[in-house]
Amino acid sequence: MRPTVTRTVCTLLLIAVLRSSAAAGPSAWEQPAHDPHAATTASAPEATPWIDLAPSKLLEGSHDRGARSRKVAAVATLAGLYAGFTGWTYFAWYRKHHPLAQYKWGCFALCEGADGNIKIWSKEGWFASTRYAGGADKLGHAWATMGLARLGTEMLNQWGGYDRTASALIGAGLAELLFFGVELKDGAYYEFSFGDLTFNTIGAGLAIALSLWPRLDELFDYRVEYWPSAAYRAQFTEGNTGKNLNIAEDYSGETYLLAFHLGGIHRLRDARWGTLARFVDIVAGFGARGYKPEPPPGAEKYKESQIMYLGISLNAQGIFDYLFDRRAPTLRKVTHGLFEMFNVPFGSLPVLRHEQYPTGAVMGGGA
Repeated sequence: MRPTVTRTVCTLLLIAVLRSSAAAGPSAWEQPAHDPHAATTASAPEATPWIDLAPSKLLEGSHDRGARSRKVAAVATLAGLYAGFTGWTYFAWYRKHHPLAQYKWGCFALCEGADGNIKIWSKEGWFASTRYAGGADKLGHAWATMGLARLGTEMLNQWGGYDRTASALIGAGLAELLFFGVELKDGAYYEFSFGDLTFNTIGAGLAIALSLWPRLDELFDYRVEYWPSAAYRAQFTEGNTGKNLNIAEDYSGETYLLAFHLGGIHRLRDARWGTLARFVDIVAGFGARGYKPEPPPGAEKYKESQIMYLGISLNAQGIFDYLFDRRAPTLRKVTHGLFEMFNVPFGSLPVLRHEQYPTGAVMGGGA
């Protein structure tokens, strides 16, 4: 009886072990914290230990297809963005103008009538008080190229899943190429500007640096503070609606800011009252008033001036990062990108301010 009982008990124990391993799978202490396939296995009414082999492959293929679709969607959306921007340039800058009889090449620095030179504050320099738009257009070129490059970088990297470095180089290259095309077209309608091309390149380089070096991005922003100027708003009045799409040339309403984030200093930010440092920036600002846009026919011409200052500014990016960090991470990404490029209107306060006026006739044209 004893051998029979022993064999019977051993047989029952073996059956129990085999049934438990087939039905239950891994034991509780071997179970992973999160099973991505749990929904699939749980939903099968007659689940077996072999069904886990199939879902993993199926889900893997589904993941690959999803990744490919995001890559295609990111590229297609970026292409649509560039197509839309190209269309806007036609309506804003060229539709109301006739091409020149002869293509007009500019000059970097040496020839007569050059469009500026590296002595930026000289009488002939890019930021001379008598230059077109008082030099604000050069900062606008750098800002626009940088913004478009950074947008392309984040679309390709965060949405499309492309490599960060490749995304930054492609985003900056596309922005540089687009604005180089704009300069070529300007040569047929206004003048090819090597100064604009130089600042386009500065903007593209800045975009690459900020995208690839997070610490630099944590400390600095280059953004614009904008509120429509009186001259621009006047174009919407009756009989003066011819150029209201050209918001880019409303330099009288724009102030360009190089911002230093106090919150980027970790020791200050982590101090007892350091959270407040996330909401304040030290800024250097530049704006040109009265140069562009031209006042409507019959209106009084505005007095041209250049404004430079050092001061403080509200850091809206830091505010919304703080508010949405855990509560709404997707919304946080949107506001972070928006206030990376734009300052809150009337959100900066000059502390040291300098204003200067033209000492001669202000140049027209687009250079």
